[in-house]
Amino acid sequence: MYNNIKDHHLTGTHGVPQRPVQGVPTRKPHHRDKADEGIVKKDRLFPDLNVWPIALNDLSGKFSGKELRQLAGLMVEVTRKFTGSIDSWRFDERDSLHDLILRCANRLRDRARVDLIDVYRNCDGELELDLKRYIGNKGNIYCINLMPLYGMKRKNRKLFEILLSFIKGLPFESIFDTCEDRIDWIWTFLIEEMEYCREAPNEDYGERLKGSVDFLSRYEKKYNDFQITDWKSRLESYRPQKDAYRKLKELLLASEKLDFQVVQRVSVRDGYESMVDFYHTFLITDDGESEFTRSYINMLNDCSNEYDLLSTYAHATVGNDGIGEFEEGLEEKLKEVENFICELNELIERI
Repeated sequence: MYNNIKDHHLTGTHGVPQRPVQGVPTRKPHHRDKADEGIVKKDRLFPDLNVWPIALNDLSGKFSGKELRQLAGLMVEVTRKFTGSIDSWRFDERDSLHDLILRCANRLRDRARVDLIDVYRNCDGELELDLKRYIGNKGNIYCINLMPLYGMKRKNRKLFEILLSFIKGLPFESIFDTCEDRIDWIWTFLIEEMEYCREAPNEDYGERLKGSVDFLSRYEKKYNDFQITDWKSRLESYRPQKDAYRKLKELLLASEKLDFQVVQRVSVRDGYESMVDFYHTFLITDDGESEFTRSYINMLNDCSNEYDLLSTYAHATVGNDGIGEFEEGLEEKLKEVENFICELNELIERI
């Protein structure tokens, strides 16, 4: 479908041990002309949505009569919320719920910068909306490396425990999350590849595989058994002697002002369909150059060949229990987290 995908790479961020994620060509969605707010006869008003694309020719095939009424009600409420009164709208007997839904969608695009709308059912079977507002393209994997951290354990046990408590408390996936399907799949693949290398020796590849598998065998239980402590109070009483240690202390104390949970509040365009979302581009790993990290990035690249995982969005959820708000300043908060990870890795490498 996308013949040019393999040549479409994004540039990595300087100082972060990572590989860029490739993907389908993306750009900011168009806004239609604002001549009026009537129905625009296109093949599709929206790009494909989560489960049921809102299209001009098949709404009735995707939703029952009751669901169409519920969807129309949600669209009217959210249009009023984000664009103001629609009391001046006029309809005639030929207009349908379908027309009303699409008219709301047009207005949300023009006046509220809503670029995508995902429609899904909640656990009670009720329809909900996820409104998405484009904020930019992101194509980098941000890794925090544990290998140099474990290497410093004997040199400075107190700082090691402070750092590990801090890192383990971050809302990122880790190399040791073997209960997660993606992580488990990678380990299964790497172990099978090691078996293959024994039968058909490939010295360089085999050594890289062995490095990651040995790291898992050696540290998985230790990492999972490690109890997170109050790293901040321990850090405040810590009196570092070396310059790198002092800078680490300053960096960690400054991190109190950062919002690491922001990675969970940003969406990618095809997150529902691909089962991969933005926060999966933040990883606690063994080493940025390891075979595990390579395989993790390759997995995301393979997925991005089929789905758009590069376009990122702020989002607001809409349901019968209320209408959420779009969060402002997400890009700035993300940049602060990304810069922090760069600095943290550089300092950990120094020690």
